[in-house]
Amino acid sequence: MPENLVIGLFVFGAVLILISLLGGGFKIFTIVVSSSISNPIIRVLAFILGITSMFLALIPDMMPVPLPESPNTPSPGEVVYFPPGPQPTQTSLPPTVIYNTPTPQIPSPTDFAISYWQNVSDGRYEISWAQLSPRFRQVMHNNEYTNYVQGYQQMNLCSIVVSNVNLIHQDLYSAVVAAHFTYYTRAQCNSSEYNFEMWLVYDGASNLWLFDKNIKK
Repeated sequence: MPENLVIGLFVFGAVLILISLLGGGFKIFTIVVSSSISNPIIRVLAFILGITSMFLALIPDMMPVPLPESPNTPSPGEVVYFPPGPQPTQTSLPPTVIYNTPTPQIPSPTDFAISYWQNVSDGRYEISWAQLSPRFRQVMHNNEYTNYVQGYQQMNLCSIVVSNVNLIHQDLYSAVVAAHFTYYTRAQCNSSEYNFEMWLVYDGASNLWLFDKNIKK
């Protein structure tokens, strides 16, 4: 409590007590108290108020002290705008890119059949041997390349002509190709004709067809 207010309360309380005791007729500084205060009720009230004022002055901590207004305290009816707080930091993740892995296109079984017999006709046996399935190599030639080559050498093969190549069946794992063959053999390159069905198997690792079985029709 401010010191001036404490002194004022104390003096005011003392004056009220004097009024209650003396009924007036005295002077304090420049204040003259009338001597006509004779009403006992007024004197009792003056005594009570005087005691209360002096009590409050002597014990200043009992006085309610108004809290200072915060400079940010809004007045009644005032619209207060609160700025938005800091936004949480968001880590932007790079967009997920999904690359479509193209599925390799399965080669044509008929083109493979023509290629195989062309290699045989031209004597490119190493290439045609690689075009055979492991099962064909084992069953027909005991997995021996020399046995495979000797078979054609013993025929005295001049050439092979393939015609009327047709796809009979194809799925994801196998295919059947029918064709007409004309073999030219011996020193005179005599011709002999056959109809064969070539059974092929698909090797997904190399994306190639392999010659697996030959059926004479």
